[in-house]
Amino acid sequence: SISQLSEEIIQNIENNRPNKNIIPTGFKYFDEEFAGLSLGELVVIGGRPAMGKSLFVVNLVSNICEQESILFFSFDLTPEVLTYRLLSDRTGISVSKIINNQLINSDKDDIKSAAIKLAKSKLYITDSGVADINETRQIIKEHVEQYGTKLIVIDYLQLLGNSKHNNGREAEISHICRVLKMCAKELNICILLLSQLSRAVEVRGSSRRPQLSDLRDSGSIEQIADKVWLLYRPEYYMIDELDDLERTPADCIMMLLVAKNKNGRIGTGYFKRDIQFTRFTS
Repeated sequence: SISQLSEEIIQNIENNRPNKNIIPTGFKYFDEEFAGLSLGELVVIGGRPAMGKSLFVVNLVSNICEQESILFFSFDLTPEVLTYRLLSDRTGISVSKIINNQLINSDKDDIKSAAIKLAKSKLYITDSGVADINETRQIIKEHVEQYGTKLIVIDYLQLLGNSKHNNGREAEISHICRVLKMCAKELNICILLLSQLSRAVEVRGSSRRPQLSDLRDSGSIEQIADKVWLLYRPEYYMIDELDDLERTPADCIMMLLVAKNKNGRIGTGYFKRDIQFTRFTS
């Protein structure tokens, strides 16, 4: 009843209990401004190639995996490459150096230490050969039951399919998003869904800043998702300064555009990457 729900909320407020439905991203400023991730939500992260989608999500997963159980559907990267990226995030050593074993002794010690700590985390990775939404939903349900998983990451939407759907790709994508949204709500988990953006971004005016309508095969993605985050790196488009009052240099800056937020405000979060492309910081 509404009285039970209201009473629980009042008790949490009076006892200063943190909201148990919120998953902190590890980016404190961003969480304070835009409410981070919440259980029951479908969160879509969109970006053109080279914007840093995979790097940002690896950072986020690395921040969360020691506190919450995570299942990562790696349809794009192999589990080995994803692990290289996680170790790169935790050590600051470039992925290419780790993959090619171009390491000095201190690098090897740092990686061993990071690997031992990472092995104790609650992160699971699957690269299920058939990227089918029905199979994916079943794996999610089983994993939540077995491990109490709170966060599901799917990399990425356009690689998912539905063998029974033959009404066109846009209708298929809409169906996939509806299935994932109902799965998040039913199991009380957060699903983080990476998505490509269309080439319309590349032919737009000078800034090429993405917007909701750029979600590839968008259909109703922007309607179904609880949050939509769009990644944008001005330096990639040879833009030297941000369009703020201070004319901040755009070097190493990534802007996370919160284009939709059902439970908070929209706006822009700013992140800075390191020179090695290993991590972002608020």
